[in-house]
Amino acid sequence: MNALTRVTTDWYAMAQAGFFSLLLVSALAAPGLAAADPTEDLVKKLLEKGLLSEEDVEALRSETAVADRHPGMNYEPTTRVEDELVRTRVNHFRVETADGAHRFGVRGRVMIDHARVQDPFKTTDDDRLDRGDIGRSGTIIRRARLGALGLMHDRWEWQLEVDFRDPVTYDIEEGDDIEGIRFANAYIAYLFEEGRLAVGYFKEPFSLESATSSRRISFIERAAPVDAYRPDRQLGVMYETLRPDWYAALGVFGTDVSRRRDVSEGWSVAGRTSFAPYMDTSNGIWSHLGVSANHRNNSYVHEKSRGRDRDYDSVRMRTRLGTRAVDGRVIGRRDFEDVKYHTTYALEAAYGVGPLSFQGEYLIQDVRRDANAHGFTGDPATDPLSLSNGGYYLQSSYFLTGERRNYRVFSGDFGQTRVRNPVNRGGWGALELLARYAYADHTDHHDERGEQELDHYTLGVNWYPVDDIVLKFNAMYVDASTSSRDLPAGETKDWTSMVYALRLQYEF
Repeated sequence: MNALTRVTTDWYAMAQAGFFSLLLVSALAAPGLAAADPTEDLVKKLLEKGLLSEEDVEALRSETAVADRHPGMNYEPTTRVEDELVRTRVNHFRVETADGAHRFGVRGRVMIDHARVQDPFKTTDDDRLDRGDIGRSGTIIRRARLGALGLMHDRWEWQLEVDFRDPVTYDIEEGDDIEGIRFANAYIAYLFEEGRLAVGYFKEPFSLESATSSRRISFIERAAPVDAYRPDRQLGVMYETLRPDWYAALGVFGTDVSRRRDVSEGWSVAGRTSFAPYMDTSNGIWSHLGVSANHRNNSYVHEKSRGRDRDYDSVRMRTRLGTRAVDGRVIGRRDFEDVKYHTTYALEAAYGVGPLSFQGEYLIQDVRRDANAHGFTGDPATDPLSLSNGGYYLQSSYFLTGERRNYRVFSGDFGQTRVRNPVNRGGWGALELLARYAYADHTDHHDERGEQELDHYTLGVNWYPVDDIVLKFNAMYVDASTSSRDLPAGETKDWTSMVYALRLQYEF
């Protein structure tokens, strides 16, 4: 066979293979034809002639499986994924492109609480002397959150997180909202080189303890004055810094999503800043100073009556026993009425050296009521225009196993504690001892039965078997008082009791 004959034969064979391959791809791409017997016969012939291997057929089938079934329409459910290298992380699941410009991660947390009250009788949950019994023990799912956090086009951060907490039975007398499935975070943010601008539903910037995630706080619940007086999550717009050596945030917020069409929305301005006066990372020394403020104008309904045109929403400042598993309301049993606006301030300080750390805050809240409000009586002796309450806490933490609290200067809060010797590697995990004293003052109240005061002592032990699991135990001594309809003016109803609480917490 001469060279011309060999070239002609090889060209013919390649053309034949190309023709049959094209025919096979067309056959596999057609839904009706793919299942027909002629297609299978064609595959067998190509395999017998040696023009295609088993691997070739598998590759052709896999390519056709992701073909765009609606070419030219850009129909999102069936549009092909672009051919980009993708990285996947299983633990704390995350998928991202190789250049990091696009990222998607699933996150969640579950907290299961149990509590027991030593003396659940005649508590300050009720102002009557012979009443106020609460449950002796209880078990709840405190938080069960599932969400996604992502990045788009390198600059756009987004998050959607939902909380599937245990619902609260609606109580008309107390005015409790039904709490079940609700948003925890829902926002989009543009990332600058040294900051971010976020729009959506998230925390108002306020307080070191409030800014720290519930996954990272040392005790089962936040300290009583922070829990009572801090602002909640709201819809708003906020700018915050992304700087390595200090933090600042400023935002404007409305009120939560409401279906009440007659309510005129309230608004707030919130700001917080913090820095580290002294840092020595080589020796594990850190420090924190911060200040925050929040001013909120209350929402209201127009209601013409007695020459007054506004009926303000009630304002609730409430904390419980140091656990939600037993719902004893030692601060904030009665709401503030006819509140036009209120302003809250917090001073923050913390210090850590190695496994030992200290933390404290002082809060004060000024409440201003409207003399022209619908429910205002006009008597300054029993219905004061201006009220002031607050409180403070001091706490300490010590890791017996040598770990350190993860203080983050750039956000002015605490991150995750990393376990040095986790159980799954043959270690004992991390063991943390805690102590806290908290005081909350609710004695300046326009309702004579709404005056309350709390001294709250807590000893705690936290065990971290691995990074993402924590078992917490708190032993608390509650010393609470409230004004009573059954006592002369100036005298109070007092109640003391031990409260024990346990939490199993894990995140993914």
